[in-house]
Amino acid sequence: MLAAVFAMGLEGKKVGAASLAAGLGLTKAEAETEVKGLSERGLVERSGGSIVTTPKGRKEIKVVFIGGGFEIIHYGHVYTIGKAKGLGDVLVVSVARDTTIRRRKKREPVVGENDRVKLLSALKDVDAAILGVKGDIYVTLQKVSPDIVALGYDQYHMEGEIKREAAKRGLNVRVVRLGSPYPEIKTTRLLNEL
Repeated sequence: MLAAVFAMGLEGKKVGAASLAAGLGLTKAEAETEVKGLSERGLVERSGGSIVTTPKGRKEIKVVFIGGGFEIIHYGHVYTIGKAKGLGDVLVVSVARDTTIRRRKKREPVVGENDRVKLLSALKDVDAAILGVKGDIYVTLQKVSPDIVALGYDQYHMEGEIKREAAKRGLNVRVVRLGSPYPEIKTTRLLNEL
């Protein structure tokens, strides 16, 4: 329940007993009882008509962050997302903006950013799919404030660089690089085969 409150809030959704019930397969009464218990323990509170995670509640969950372009969702992505989810309680996926794809890949995105967010949101291991910011990727990292940053085996980001930048922003994150039993499956390769 606590993870759902955090994830839904991060996605910008209004979090209430009804939306939690629908998302978690509970009755509204069951969700209200759960929220009341979390509130009594100081883990959630009501703010602006929505239920939000308190700082105490946030400390109770381990948030994992992973990012990428995700233009064509393939088994390599699904495997990596599953491994990342296994590292914590909440998996937040940041989807690269169309402008970022254009800048890095020197071409138009295969699938638009909003559709990529919707696709990732549909995966069972993804608790929250959000659009990254234009420009400074660390702004998104600050927004999420994860405990763990998981990198795909072939992502160009360097672990040390991420730790240094996160520390500059007051974040204490563990950075892990995930392996893959499918290193040959890459979006660029799949596009070249079309």
